[in-house]
Amino acid sequence: MDTRLPPMLLDDFARARETRTWTISGPNSRIELAPALEESEVIPGLVSFGMDGGGGVWYCDVEDRLGGGAGSIVHLHMSGDYGDARRAAPSYAELRARLARGFNPYDLPTLDEEASEKPPRSVRVPGIEGLVDVRRVHARTRRPAEVVSAHDVLAAGLPARGGESIYLTDEGRVHFLMLAARAIVDGIACAAGTPLSLHPVTGRPLRFTPAEPVVIDGLPLRADHEVYVYDPVFSASASGVLDRDHDVGGVPLAAGTRVVLRGEEQALVSGTLRGAATIGGKPLAAGTWFELLGDMLYQTRPPAGE
Repeated sequence: MDTRLPPMLLDDFARARETRTWTISGPNSRIELAPALEESEVIPGLVSFGMDGGGGVWYCDVEDRLGGGAGSIVHLHMSGDYGDARRAAPSYAELRARLARGFNPYDLPTLDEEASEKPPRSVRVPGIEGLVDVRRVHARTRRPAEVVSAHDVLAAGLPARGGESIYLTDEGRVHFLMLAARAIVDGIACAAGTPLSLHPVTGRPLRFTPAEPVVIDGLPLRADHEVYVYDPVFSASASGVLDRDHDVGGVPLAAGTRVVLRGEEQALVSGTLRGAATIGGKPLAAGTWFELLGDMLYQTRPPAGE
């Protein structure tokens, strides 16, 4: 057991091992003490000691990384990043007391929200040509996370529509905007007035609406219909509307259907058949729309007119 943890917390662990009772409950949240302690990968120096039962993790800031004092308590959802952390209590004893009074950590501001309390207006931000108002700030780097301009501007060289939010990574790279005009992005013609999501590291478009038919990862996709591109971190599936008849893994799909492929293996999830086929072990007629859940046929919709 990490001796840097507060004495009361160490006592609670000892009691839990003796009684096999690992949960400390309050009216609106709880601590499910963890048998194994781990240091946060998101914020090194924070040691986890339990979950809240809903995906949130309790951490003890044993090295005072966030300025609340050594031994202060931090709450962060397991899927969250640095800026999503919340300062839960100045000590473990105070956390226990707050839980008993009905404390809910999600009522607290995140670090990003704290940093964004008084964002600057009418400022210049690297990568954006023109003045913008900052709406949100990255707590870790203090760089703008979300900005908006009253007028169309160029963001990372792309036409961004005025009045719409532009999102930036904590390193300052533009990763989401609304296109004010048609633009060529990574060789793809994207339609005006549509959302554009860019990979925060590579800049590859992950979500866009092609202005012309395009082939993405082997799929012939129709213009003016939104496309999602698979990415192992930021987009779990690929989808778009087929511009022409196309087979996926031997399954005959019809032009005009929205096809969804899941994961790196590009496993077929849904589409509309142009010919009879066996899907998930069941024979389906041409024109049937289907959705798979793994290898199991989850739901179908009969051909139009039936």
